[in-house]
Amino acid sequence: MSRSPLERVLVAIKPWQRGLPLESQHASQLAEALGAKLMIVSSVYEARVARRANRGDAVALAARSRLIEAEHVELERVAQSLRDWGTNVTTRVAWEAPAYQAVLDVALEWRADLLVVGVHERRMRLGTRLTDTDFQLMRLAPCPLLLVKDPAFDGYPTILAAIDPAHPEAAASGVDRAVLDLSRTIARACGSELRAVHALPPQTPIASPTIEITPGVFVDQDAIEALERRSVAELAAEYDLAPECVDIVHGPPANVIAETAADRRAGLVVMGVLRRGQVERAMIGSTAEGVALDVPCDVLLVPPPPPRVSSAASDLGTQARDTARTAKPRRRRASSAAAARRPAAL
Repeated sequence: MSRSPLERVLVAIKPWQRGLPLESQHASQLAEALGAKLMIVSSVYEARVARRANRGDAVALAARSRLIEAEHVELERVAQSLRDWGTNVTTRVAWEAPAYQAVLDVALEWRADLLVVGVHERRMRLGTRLTDTDFQLMRLAPCPLLLVKDPAFDGYPTILAAIDPAHPEAAASGVDRAVLDLSRTIARACGSELRAVHALPPQTPIASPTIEITPGVFVDQDAIEALERRSVAELAAEYDLAPECVDIVHGPPANVIAETAADRRAGLVVMGVLRRGQVERAMIGSTAEGVALDVPCDVLLVPPPPPRVSSAASDLGTQARDTARTAKPRRRRASSAAAARRPAAL
């Protein structure tokens, strides 16, 4: 039996947050619609207590236990409010800093399929409009990340998937199909209308010059636009999206997505986030940042799927691991030079 793409939903709430957080409400209703397990995680950490506890200080160890238990009581209070509505939810308190690293570690350990977070502290990260926590989670989350913004959750009547199949990195990574797969899964669970949007380059008042796409092959902007439209139409057809459910608009991608979401009254925008190399790893792209901040509805950021490993390579890897476990270590034969260096027996 194939595994559902969304079986484990992890929702992270702030340690100082009280009441029933928006992200936990959204996550619980979404988990119920998907038939998924739900876990609430929070982190707590005191640097001075941690330093003394690491040295084995009994007072500090007791203080750490009290802090963790106090946070666990608060998490259980939130969880019980959800259990009263029939939600099956567990809790986890992590003793770690920074908070985003605690969330990432739990997401990896629990193998979360969806991470849900709300608006974090208002301190902005230098060089971006995002908070450091949001920035790091968007950059490093091992699974799709749902940013909860809309205080009301009514099952997402309309879901808008942002796609760019003509983008070489997006096409190579398969992120557009991951976006549409996840959008379709949530749309079916919530009974939503699924739509797609694609941004074309802004139109210019002057005739566009020819562009050399390969050595000796020149095309103009109209030909490139025709290719993009065809790529979008072919991908949409794979997911049974009618042409009237696909918006193709000229303009900067972030603006196009935000304006289309407003025009279509989307409750959820789903878009891909490309992973980059080590040098560019701190960059998540202005489009993802702009959409995450500018649209009033919830935003779901989808990383590219992990590369597939062929069955032959998987079998070779398994065989190599089994051989490493069972093979007896060989005794290395001493060389003649080593024998010559040995002291003679007395």
